[in-house]
Amino acid sequence: MNENTSTWIKALPGILFMFIIALLAMGTKSFGGEWAGIEGFIKTNSHFLGKVLKINYVIIVIIVGMVIRNTIGIPSWAQIGVKTSRIFIKMGVILLGSLYSLAELAKLGSTSILLIATFMFSTIFFTMWLGKKYKMHPGSAACLAAGAGVCGVSAIVAVAPAVKARGEDIAYSIATILSFGIVCLFTFPVLGHLLGLTPEQFGMWAGTGILNSGQVLAAALAFDPGTAAVPSISLKVGEIYNLTRVVFLPLVVLFITVLYAKMSDDNTVETGSSAGKTFFSKFPLFVLGFIVTVALTSFGAFGPTNPASADLIAFRTIYGWFFAIGLTGLGLQISFAEMRKAGGTPLIIGSVAGFAKAALSLLVVLWFF
Repeated sequence: MNENTSTWIKALPGILFMFIIALLAMGTKSFGGEWAGIEGFIKTNSHFLGKVLKINYVIIVIIVGMVIRNTIGIPSWAQIGVKTSRIFIKMGVILLGSLYSLAELAKLGSTSILLIATFMFSTIFFTMWLGKKYKMHPGSAACLAAGAGVCGVSAIVAVAPAVKARGEDIAYSIATILSFGIVCLFTFPVLGHLLGLTPEQFGMWAGTGILNSGQVLAAALAFDPGTAAVPSISLKVGEIYNLTRVVFLPLVVLFITVLYAKMSDDNTVETGSSAGKTFFSKFPLFVLGFIVTVALTSFGAFGPTNPASADLIAFRTIYGWFFAIGLTGLGLQISFAEMRKAGGTPLIIGSVAGFAKAALSLLVVLWFF
């Protein structure tokens, strides 16, 4: 038995643990059963939670995960499996490609590139400028800028080595981004409904204004969960914007490295010869899987799209469960103790940058779209 097989066997109890939580939230209807789960109970018995706040399985699994993590803690036998949650989200994104055609991808992508690039680079520059003005450590400001500008935790981890970030710089930045993101996760869907945003508008706003990739996914599904027959439009639009940010990650690592070198007067940072190597090493491979799925769908490999074939409906059911399991893991990894590390200057600067990005992107979406 090789090491990878052994790791996955050890992960199975934790994966089953996440699946059971997702099953309790979603019920058994997608398996042909009659039980509607906690989501169905809320919609049937609480007008405020079900009809006004529109609480669905996404919010439920995250809250359940957060409660478990911050009360009894994750059982030791489940910890390895819980760490696989990001893999389930990425597999779901690959299958999500079955919702698009190449023409749709080109149309949505061209709009998202302009909007994302504008907000991403301006947020990075503003955060690093603000960090320098208030005398933050340059490495800490660079990590915070990456998290606020691109895709949250992944960007922070990717940038940290390039800017010689200290352990506490990474911890403060991650705690700040997650803290702000939790606020966005629960407020964006409510504000979206109060403002009467269309699913398309909400997808654009969430994909641009929410800092962490997992929280973009969660907010989009919370606003517009969709079904296997009628998929979520906010998810469809929001993920294109989110993937655009993810694809920009290698370029952002280079941009922040150059900016860090100029702002910190650190002449030892490599910014030229290793550019190509850095770009390809940071490119997210699961995005290629998403594009391949889009291409196969466009050429009819999975049957007709309108009405959707049995294969495409099955894909939608499967990615729905992948997302539910992955978002359960997201909730299980939200520690209030870790979030409390975001104190003082990093929290203030990160919150100012995040709020500015969220507010301005909302105005742009309302004005132009």
